[in-house]
Amino acid sequence: MAIEVAIIAIAGFIVAVLGSLTLPGSSFLVTESGEAVVRDDFTSSASQLTLRTGVVAESGEVDVDANDVILLSGVDELAVAKLIFMVEVATDVVVDLTPPNTVDDTQADPDASGLSPSIYITVSWDEFTSNNTQWTVDFAGDTNGDYFLEKGERAEVTVWLQPYDGINVLYDLGSGTSDGYADSAAELLQQRDNFVVEVNVAGSTSLSFQRTLPLELGTSDLLD
Repeated sequence: MAIEVAIIAIAGFIVAVLGSLTLPGSSFLVTESGEAVVRDDFTSSASQLTLRTGVVAESGEVDVDANDVILLSGVDELAVAKLIFMVEVATDVVVDLTPPNTVDDTQADPDASGLSPSIYITVSWDEFTSNNTQWTVDFAGDTNGDYFLEKGERAEVTVWLQPYDGINVLYDLGSGTSDGYADSAAELLQQRDNFVVEVNVAGSTSLSFQRTLPLELGTSDLLD
């Protein structure tokens, strides 16, 4: 009788543990260190990412007429080309920040990473919206060399609003709605514009913030 009671107790404990780890529509990848990594079908990650510092808007000269020469007195424009922000996780759940793009500082940037990201970033302002932005990531401080953002680590995310031409040292317009870039002068992110950035983990918004650009754009503007 005592053995049967013990078996029932153990079975109940196992069911309780498994039940506590199971969420509808969710799954985890467990790393070698035993930490849980948010998978792309995890639906309860809305509070995992937090903004570490202010948002930096880096501006550049955009070659609107596509002649590989910048003439700001003509049709070419000064606009925000990159949005940069630092993120961290507030819990022990690890977030996979595998990026769609990388940077090699040669010719054109960013480049396709060839990897499979599980996060997508949306940017929008009055004249433009993209659910398929191009973004890169660089881990700061202590890191273990992978794309998993763990508690105690920080990751600098760069959202590219325009592609960079390293040969002619300028930014270009996009070439279609599917590339994630602004395609016309009217769509460029410029002074006094309000914009919204949403970082989406597995279909749910994990981080969202809104900022307003200053009356005049500098080379690099810190937006608190």
